[in-house]
Amino acid sequence: MDHARNAGVRLSQLGLYVDNHIHDKYLAPLLTVVTAALLTTWVAPWKAALWAAIELVVIAVYIGVYTRFRRAAPGPQDERLWARRIALAHGAHMVSWSSIIVWGWQPGNFNSLMFTMLIHVGLISLTVAMSNPHRRLLLGDLVPPAVALVAPPLLGGGLFYLGLTMLGLLFIALMLLVGLKIHASTTEALVLRERNAELIRELERQVTRDPLTGLFNRRHFIAAAQAELQRAARYRHPLALLMLDIDHFKPINDTHGHLAGDEVLKAVAGVCAQTVRGEDCLARLGGEEFAVLMPETALAQAFAAAERLRESVAGLRCELPGGTVVPTVSIGVAMCTGPTETLSSFMRRADHAMYAAKAQGRNRVVVEQPAPQGGDMEAAARVA
Repeated sequence: MDHARNAGVRLSQLGLYVDNHIHDKYLAPLLTVVTAALLTTWVAPWKAALWAAIELVVIAVYIGVYTRFRRAAPGPQDERLWARRIALAHGAHMVSWSSIIVWGWQPGNFNSLMFTMLIHVGLISLTVAMSNPHRRLLLGDLVPPAVALVAPPLLGGGLFYLGLTMLGLLFIALMLLVGLKIHASTTEALVLRERNAELIRELERQVTRDPLTGLFNRRHFIAAAQAELQRAARYRHPLALLMLDIDHFKPINDTHGHLAGDEVLKAVAGVCAQTVRGEDCLARLGGEEFAVLMPETALAQAFAAAERLRESVAGLRCELPGGTVVPTVSIGVAMCTGPTETLSSFMRRADHAMYAAKAQGRNRVVVEQPAPQGGDMEAAARVA
């Protein structure tokens, strides 16, 4: 659970990082143009235009990576892959901006030194404010502007320039501490959010799941069946219901004990869960009774599915302290008769078919035939 939670937190950190930086698409191009215009004070206009063109391409690339990240909606297992992609794309952006030291700094020109240092002070401040959710990306983003901030005064010589270098280093250290502090607070909030999400999922599971077998419980089944009945009535799609009951379950409890009976219930539930389709709703209604709701399923398909379930359960061998138990199930199949079908009548007809299977010898499938319209009202049963 901790590993899954940590992976979820890392993905959330990456998502916040992207959310912070994706707004660059509005301001970064404008800042690039203004900075290029100022660069013309010290360099030829074509050089400033070349830098601006490179930076605009880099902006387009990393904004594209952010957009694909959002559209992909990656899972926690994809966090490392996307973190590498984003680190490369945004890292190119940081290198491009930090390259102003090459384009704009003129050794011996104090104005150009102040201009380049101001650019990188702002760049470091923005990086701390926007990159703090993801620590690894924060540290990577800080390296290029930090180097560009302290390199010019360090190369200038003299006590004044040495003082500027020390001032730059202290500023970088302060910003780094601030960034890591914000990162820690953000991470704590994300961990708390993940824990709350886990608690909510667990509460939802407890509300909808049977604690013994892990299958859906009666409450969830009733809600799902009501919804599927309405959908089947609206679109006139077939809907099948299977009712299953473990044969001779009371003697199992009486002979081997209730804990052994629980093991049989779990074994039957497990094999049923492996046999039904993903879109079917398999639930334990209570005791040894189970139900399978099968949307978009015709009678022949429902009967075949019931036979597979019966055979799968019959193939179980439950080794219990008092000996081996080979459970079997009796299954009743009913089809939704139309828009007037109610859930109570639907389940009652499937129950009748299941009891007919028990009366006819157990370990079998019986299909409850709906009464003919305007004719004989006696339901017909077919025994497999």
